[in-house]
Amino acid sequence: MGSGGRLRLVPHHKATAVASAALLAATVLLARHRPVPSWELDITTWLNSAPDPVGWVLYPVIQMGSLVGPSVAALLIGWWCRDLVHALSTAVTGLVAWFGAKAIKSIVERDRPGAYVPGIDIREGSASGYGFISGHAAVAAMTAVCLVVIVPPSRRWVLVVLAATVGIGRIVYGVHLPADVIGGWAFGYLTGLLAIVMSDEIDRLRPRSAMS
Repeated sequence: MGSGGRLRLVPHHKATAVASAALLAATVLLARHRPVPSWELDITTWLNSAPDPVGWVLYPVIQMGSLVGPSVAALLIGWWCRDLVHALSTAVTGLVAWFGAKAIKSIVERDRPGAYVPGIDIREGSASGYGFISGHAAVAAMTAVCLVVIVPPSRRWVLVVLAATVGIGRIVYGVHLPADVIGGWAFGYLTGLLAIVMSDEIDRLRPRSAMS
């Protein structure tokens, strides 16, 4: 694709980028506020009370929010579309989203739900460390945005549902509060756009003979 070719495939990318940045800033402020808002605790408790079969169904989808997600997406983009530039950008930006989320965690220092919700059911792992933002939600959103360029408009709702399910699933699993997930989605959206911009910029800088 030529310069700017992929970015044009993302609907309203300028407006949604501004909205995502604002949402990320708002959730940072919310995550630093004490006490934790009661609505967050109520939603967490409600979702966490889902029966075990719900958790079993959610588990494989949640893995889209691990580094498996952008790796599989990069393979699909490279194999299906033969777009090696965007495949590489997707894989690299997956690392940016994952480790960027960890950096934000260390800055905001918001505890996991177990510190605020007595008796919460932690369905996987020890839920140690900080919770804001959700790295899984960030990576899932980033992966979904990167895949927009190869998915027909009529099927893009599937990407939204998958990314949303990852974030909600992390609340069901008792390891994140709602603001953690919302902030993760916002950060992931921005990093997904970064991947697309990187791909378009690399194409712009490459010699025309290399692109033919």
